[in-house]
Amino acid sequence: MRYLWFVAAVALAAGIGAEDDKKGPSEKVRAFLGGERVVGIIAGATRVEVFRVFPEKPNEPMGKECGGYPVISTGKERDREFAGKVAAILLDEKTYDFEKAKKCKFEPGVGFRLWREKDWVDVTLCFHCDELEISSKKPDEKELRTSHEDFDAARAALVKLVKEAFPDDKEIQALEDKRGK
Repeated sequence: MRYLWFVAAVALAAGIGAEDDKKGPSEKVRAFLGGERVVGIIAGATRVEVFRVFPEKPNEPMGKECGGYPVISTGKERDREFAGKVAAILLDEKTYDFEKAKKCKFEPGVGFRLWREKDWVDVTLCFHCDELEISSKKPDEKELRTSHEDFDAARAALVKLVKEAFPDDKEIQALEDKRGK
């Protein structure tokens, strides 16, 4: 019996049988985000550009865009610490509601561009319906690959981040931690 306790103690100390936080996001999150390349960019992002975006994609390019949405203003670039906060939310399966779909029109107002070296991923956020869109393209591709999902569970955390990113924006500062009914 002592031997079994010893084996169990060694296994726990070695991390066997315990959940390993270093394995990264779940397979469901990896698939939603677009695979290992996108997960790597998000997890290793060193800076984040922050934008206010026009809530509709134009038929023709209109200059600088984030996730295909025209940029209407740019906030102060954010650092690795901010990127880590965004990554923690995006890589957490609890952020998303993969089982439901909303019937609202996606109209983002905020965009984040996460950079890792010369590669990037765009995240556009709609706080009217608590949905986000992940957009990326490989350097040799022309079309953006996009994924869309609800983020109800992470609304408060994302509101906090966008308020941090846009301290002088009255509309952003008026966002509530919970969406009105």
